[in-house]
This record gives sequence, structure tokens and C-alpha cells, in this order.
Amino acid sequence: MPAAPKPLRVRALQLPAKKRMSLATLLLESFDEDPSLDRALLTELKQRAADLRSGKVKGLSTEAAYGFSL
Repeated sequence: MPAAPKPLRVRALQLPAKKRMSLATLLLESFDEDPSLDRALLTELKQRAADLRSGKVKGLSTEAAYGFSL
């Protein structure tokens, strides 16, 4: 019997950093059409993503951020 597929979030976290950033950006941009979202929060998240992409700030590893590694 084949093993159960890994949950999407686990597979996403196993992607290389650049692919995770692309996925995060895609997901953030998908919220633009939802009027129920806090615009200030969305703007802040987009700015943080841009800062990571540009190298202005350095991200944390999963272990450093969440206390476990994949």
C-alpha cells in the first residue's frame, strides 16, 4: 500500500527558499480582491516579503522560527 501523501504545508516548507518566497508572494497577491482583509496588514506583509526578496533582511530557518526542523 502506498504511503499517504505529505500534507501540502509540509511539502511547501520543504521547497528551496526562493520557491517558498515565490509561493508566499503568489499567496499574498491572491488576497488583493478580498475586501474583508485588513489593508494595513496586507501592505505590511507585502513589504516584508519584498525586504526578504531584496536581501534587506534575512529570514529565519524553520527551526529558529518554530522550534522544529523538517
